Amino acid sequence: MSKYLYEDAVKQLQETGSIGLADLKNLPHEELVELFEEIKVWCLYANGKPDKLPKESKKKKKKKKD
Repeated sequence: MSKYLYEDAVKQLQETGSIGLADLKNLPHEELVELFEEIKVWCLYANGKPDKLPKESKKKKKKKKD
């Protein structure tokens, strides 16, 4: 069984518009916190449009640049 990660959660949100508690439970804590922060920004500034939700973790982008 593969791990449920940030990218999986975002994909599910974009496709269905929702995410289950069981799925949130499977996210690592660090990625869960990041996902909640992104959802807050997404709801405030993107009016909840699924295509505006960042597809990749900002922390992973930062690691790639380094």
